[in-house]
Amino acid sequence: MSACVLLFPVATIAQQPSNSAAPAPGGNIAAAWASVLQDPAAPPTVDPALRVPQFPLESRSADDFLNHVFFETCTEYRRTQTSFTGDPTLSGVIDVPPGSITNPNGIPYPGAFQPSTNTMYSFLNWGTRGWLSDRINTDFSFRYQQDLTPVDQGSPALGVLNTFHANRELQLLSGYVDVGSKPTDGLFAGSTLRVGRQDVYGAELAAFDGLSFNMTRQNFSYTLYGGRRFTYFSDPEQKAIGGGNFVLKLGRATFEYDALFYVKGSHAFSYHQQFGNEWLLSGEFRMFGGSPTDASVTGIWTPDDGKTTVRLDFAQKITNKDFVYDYTEVARDLDPHNPLQRLNLGVFSPYSQVVIDARRVISSRLRIGGSVWIRRLNDSTDQGAFDTSFRDYRATAQVFPGRKLTLDLDYHERDSDRSSPSSPVTFDDISTAGETKVRDVSLEIGRSFAEGRMSIKAGGFYRWLGFQDSFSVINQAQDKGVLGSATLKLDQRTRMFVEYDLDTDFPVFRPDIQNTQTLRVGMAWRY
Repeated sequence: MSACVLLFPVATIAQQPSNSAAPAPGGNIAAAWASVLQDPAAPPTVDPALRVPQFPLESRSADDFLNHVFFETCTEYRRTQTSFTGDPTLSGVIDVPPGSITNPNGIPYPGAFQPSTNTMYSFLNWGTRGWLSDRINTDFSFRYQQDLTPVDQGSPALGVLNTFHANRELQLLSGYVDVGSKPTDGLFAGSTLRVGRQDVYGAELAAFDGLSFNMTRQNFSYTLYGGRRFTYFSDPEQKAIGGGNFVLKLGRATFEYDALFYVKGSHAFSYHQQFGNEWLLSGEFRMFGGSPTDASVTGIWTPDDGKTTVRLDFAQKITNKDFVYDYTEVARDLDPHNPLQRLNLGVFSPYSQVVIDARRVISSRLRIGGSVWIRRLNDSTDQGAFDTSFRDYRATAQVFPGRKLTLDLDYHERDSDRSSPSSPVTFDDISTAGETKVRDVSLEIGRSFAEGRMSIKAGGFYRWLGFQDSFSVINQAQDKGVLGSATLKLDQRTRMFVEYDLDTDFPVFRPDIQNTQTLRVGMAWRY
């Protein structure tokens, strides 16, 4: 008890504050803030010159245009230079001015020996993605080209461009607006409406001005389209075009039906089935104008390592009741500038065809590939100048000797089975005329510099040709050429390029031409 009494005064003294200790917390904090803020109760004085009136910021969707637009353009200059041998053309035209009397050496016309031509070409593609509305996308593509110097009639450089007024053309390739849906749109979720100039792929390629509607769901999708066919080279009497594509997904299988209606109907049925992770089997059946035309079966094998791909294909041409050029050839042309009918190249007769194509990655420095095409006409008497039985072989190799060096090699051979031309049925019979054997070898070497900002390529080819007609048989006609290109990436948006090629011509077909040189210089820019 006495011990507790003695300890109590000691504890009491310990609990009392010392005179040298800090002041009470409340007073000390207030004093500390006062020393920092120096009397915070008095508001600071602001210089009137620093008072800037503030207005509410109005945000407009149009102000964000640059974040939603894309722009891509490519412009190039082309120069073609032709060197002549001094011999007449195959039709007997000679490079001398016309005279007052008949020239026994040939037909005088210097225009057929024009030495050079110059052309400008430009492609422009631009549009928006989600501007003004996240439902709307736009896309516009233009192509423009023009001859910078006049092209003479009969010039070797004469082409389709010279059929247009002033030797220039401006083409609107595409121009459409897409109106898309949102997942919350219920019945229309997964749909897109496209309005304008557009292309739709299906049974055939449909190019038209009009509407297309696409609906995509988990197990199916379809596209319906229709409008006015557009073309740059004719005035077709039949302009209405339409069709649809339908895809049904059945687990690892897909069934597709494509239809196009223009004068006659084109129909394509296809089925795709995946077996495991390595095999894909496909089959297709086509009709035109109510007649069956083609059937094919394709198998693709790709093992899990991804280094090998093998494709096996069997195709059967059932009838010749379709077309040679494309489905638009059945339309009547009303353009007064096209008074002549198209060239009659004949029809594609029924045939059977087998294709084997294989690719293999041997190592990080070597890739090889090859293919074999074998076609047999069902009836050998159906042979034509552009329709024969043939065997086609190709072998390729891509070598990477160094980190930035690439070497591409290619060998190609085509053997056509043609009957003897010694006994033509009529004087103008050309069914047995044409190439009998073509072989060509090509080599290209590429190198990149400055971490891929600059690359150059150079190479060449050599070709042998066998040919026959009712008057002659030619073997081992030779052709050769060289080519080179360089690309420089100035920045993330700008690229410059230069291409050059030199090509000799077959003296059998163009005895007046020694060689042709082409130079292309251009720039591409994208935003």
